[in-house]
Amino acid sequence: MTQRTTLLKTLALLALLLITTTQGNPYSVQTHEEIIDLAWKNSIRPVILKHFPNLTDAQLNEAHAYAYGGSAIQDFGYYPFGNAFFSDLTHYVRSGDFVISLLRNAQTPDDLAFAIGSLSHYIGDNIGHSYAINHAVPIEFPKLSQRYGPIVNYAEGPHQHVQTEFAFDINQLSKERFAPSRYLKHVGLEVPRPLLRTAFYETYGLNLPDIIGSKETSIRVYRFAVRSFLPDIARAQTILHKNNFPQDTPSDDLTQLQAELLQIATEDNWQEYRHKPGVGSHLYAGFIYIVPKVGVLKMLDIRGPNVQTEDLYIHSINRSLKALRLVMANYDRIDHYISNRDLDTGVVVKPGGYPLTDKTYAKLLAELTRNPTRPIPIQLKHDIQDYYADPLAPITTKKDPKQWAAVQANLKTLDTMKTLGEMDPIPDEILDSE
Repeated sequence: MTQRTTLLKTLALLALLLITTTQGNPYSVQTHEEIIDLAWKNSIRPVILKHFPNLTDAQLNEAHAYAYGGSAIQDFGYYPFGNAFFSDLTHYVRSGDFVISLLRNAQTPDDLAFAIGSLSHYIGDNIGHSYAINHAVPIEFPKLSQRYGPIVNYAEGPHQHVQTEFAFDINQLSKERFAPSRYLKHVGLEVPRPLLRTAFYETYGLNLPDIIGSKETSIRVYRFAVRSFLPDIARAQTILHKNNFPQDTPSDDLTQLQAELLQIATEDNWQEYRHKPGVGSHLYAGFIYIVPKVGVLKMLDIRGPNVQTEDLYIHSINRSLKALRLVMANYDRIDHYISNRDLDTGVVVKPGGYPLTDKTYAKLLAELTRNPTRPIPIQLKHDIQDYYADPLAPITTKKDPKQWAAVQANLKTLDTMKTLGEMDPIPDEILDSE
């Protein structure tokens, strides 16, 4: 009876967590962490040591945990019990400015590692979508190809994107191309809360705890999602699909990736941390197998990859890594490499360019003007005003007269709001709140 009760509770929790997961990502969490692993020793660590030359091995190991934390932070709101608004902002509104703020405000080695982790996510999303996912989705889902053509973005096929993205992670996991879960837990995953609060306010003018909740609960849930829940689901999927994935086809991209992963795996002794899926993974696999794939749970019905789409994925990983290494090698001019892009397509943000960007700008404007007496960062105010400056811009919000009228009213309120300059201190209630 006790074992049955435990099983039912576990499956109920799994169902609840899946239902509260709101959206997919260009790369799933394990791919983002893989990019950190590939870039850590030769690119990320040298930058940290250049700024903090006297670090011990223990301090560098701690910084590694913060780099992992940064590598998934833009997806924080899309994980179970998260607030999707947080991640919509970091993906669609001032995405580059958010990363720049993290980098500029980093005061410690851990801060810097976290900020670089967020940079790797920014790069991985931009390249992962534009070179792999958006091309793979119409291949895996021909009906979307018939409707939209050879490139399908997230807004055009949300569920299909999740199914495709997650399948890439499952395939790579089945081929042992990710660091073992036990190794990742050994390194850890950390978040510098003061830095995150500061950057979020500078970029979006909002109090972070108002969006994600209290520090203890939110960070604990984030760590659980990245370190336990999502890897557990991935391992369960490998049990179900291990015989369905394509064989590797020789290519320069694959040879390069395998060589680099082999070196890292050897240096960090990944094999010592590997283990076969246990009882829990098989229970999850059983649940995934029998649960109806409808609504949000449809994302469990992974699709692909095939030989063609896996080649796209491998190429995009190498391209992301090359881009991150280039930026790290030119760290002193890093702002020249970062612009405000919509992370679903990799395209520079422009009014009407992507419907989810239009939607998120309107929501941010509404949130800010809800408290018109609170000052906001001057660059944020100018950015929003510039976004709506052209009356002829094809902003999709215009399609709903009620929503567009609200935007116009909120813009008038925004015009009256006081601002904080770059040199002005951030209000204490923002930095001290939890």
